[in-house]
Amino acid sequence: MSHEKLHRFQIALLIFNTQTGVVLFILPRTVATYFGTNGWIALIFMFLPITLNILLITSVYRLGRGASIFAILKSGIPRFLLFPIYLVMGSGLAMVGCLVIKQYVMIYQLLIFPQTPDIVLKLVVDIIVFLLVTKGIYNISKANVFFVALLITMVPLSFIFMKDFDITRMSSFFFKEGKDFGQGFIKVYGSFMGYELSLFLFPYAEKGKKWLKYIHLGNSMTVLVYLLVTVICYGFFNYKELVHLSFPLLDMFGYLYFPFVERVQNFLYSLFLVSILITGGMYYWSSQAVFTELIPRLPWKWVLFFVMASTFIVAFIPKSLIEVEDWFNVLIYLQLGVAIVIPLLALLALLIQKGRKRHA
Repeated sequence: MSHEKLHRFQIALLIFNTQTGVVLFILPRTVATYFGTNGWIALIFMFLPITLNILLITSVYRLGRGASIFAILKSGIPRFLLFPIYLVMGSGLAMVGCLVIKQYVMIYQLLIFPQTPDIVLKLVVDIIVFLLVTKGIYNISKANVFFVALLITMVPLSFIFMKDFDITRMSSFFFKEGKDFGQGFIKVYGSFMGYELSLFLFPYAEKGKKWLKYIHLGNSMTVLVYLLVTVICYGFFNYKELVHLSFPLLDMFGYLYFPFVERVQNFLYSLFLVSILITGGMYYWSSQAVFTELIPRLPWKWVLFFVMASTFIVAFIPKSLIEVEDWFNVLIYLQLGVAIVIPLLALLALLIQKGRKRHA
């Protein structure tokens, strides 16, 4: 098993499914709120900075010749400086995984189990995530292929809504009645976070540089799905309605009717659990990788257990979906730090290492 490597297409699907979380149900409202009419175009503009960010990450792999991100960082940066960076990064990644699950189960509680405490539902999902992550990154990637295949079965449902799609609802104006474009940019950018976890896949990827293109492929799949959902929501409702809908995609699913299934939106939302398992699992897996680097003598499965147990306790604090979204608004900046600052630190470490070799 130690010689097994992640196939490039598995990496693409991992990136895609990690990015695509509960945010898919909220994104049309976010885009309509901050960018107004035809705000879906902002998703296309977002593709460029994200592509540049991925190129920054892949440059670290190329210049580091496939070494792990931890080996690269410690090659040029003192451990006493890395310790607080790892502590903040590991804690932040764990909290993202925790809140992804918390947000999902709170919505699930509202839809299906209103009498069940959300923390009980979270415990159940946490146990499943823990069991998944303890199988290792290779088995996570294999399970994810099956999970993505399940999710893709939902794509044809989008064409059912085309009969109610009215292009006049989209308006002929662009970005009219939007507000705070800067904050909107950050929130929409945060919707694509997940690709930064490719930093931790360096030692597990197949040899060579071909797999780096598949990070872009995974992100491109996410962009296409986000565009599909957002454009359909703009044409099915309109941007003014979207602003006032908490979960536009769920509301749209509510219009579906099949004689053999009642409340189709509940069934489809339940199916979406497989995406949450991967998103939460990948963030927890990345967090334990960071903390294992800090505490190498402790077995990584025990590190994972303590990380998940700690965040489970923290999950008692936010009591509403609004609070969870507020926490996410703060964690977006930490995710951006991992996506941008860590690769830059790695490049600095490589420069320092190169300078030492010249003077040796």
